[in-house]
Amino acid sequence: AHYERPSLIALLPELQGKRVIDLGCGPGEYAAYLTSQGATVTAVDSSLEMISLVQQKLGNSVHAYVQDLAQGVPDEADRSFDLVVSPLMIHYLEDPTSLFRDVKRILKPEGLFVFSTHHPFVDYQFSPSGNYFLTEKIVDEWDTLGRPTRVEYFRRPLSALMQSLTDAGLCMVELSEGRPDEQMQQTDPESFQKLS
Repeated sequence: AHYERPSLIALLPELQGKRVIDLGCGPGEYAAYLTSQGATVTAVDSSLEMISLVQQKLGNSVHAYVQDLAQGVPDEADRSFDLVVSPLMIHYLEDPTSLFRDVKRILKPEGLFVFSTHHPFVDYQFSPSGNYFLTEKIVDEWDTLGRPTRVEYFRRPLSALMQSLTDAGLCMVELSEGRPDEQMQQTDPESFQKLS
């Protein structure tokens, strides 16, 4: 929250009156922010549980539905969104090219796609092969809710991610590796020091 979120939000354009789709919306943190800034929001996640949380939190203020994002967003109309956001979701897809093609299709001309993902060099420390240039499934255990949770995601080199974007007809206009916000210094000084 104190690292990725401020970095992604800093990349967003003016949101008032914009149509935005949040891909991999999770429990709706970004959907809530986007709505509060005047955007009309569609929230999509592969988890029914996450969509239920979005609906509990935001009610009818957003259109929310379940979709396997590895299959893209086939029900969305061409050129219908000003902005596509996808916070910390891309690394759960073995091959994001299909989703990126749909992002290109549903964006209006001059629309933006803003996403965040794991940094490929940071995830390299978990590489089973030790080969930076492979796309590999990583199986990890996270303890974010007070109990261990098995998490599977894909680590890929930056070049593979960029190739998937260009293969889909998208181009990168800005890259941010982010910096933690000052609140992190209070809540997690050790991580703040490492990331600053």
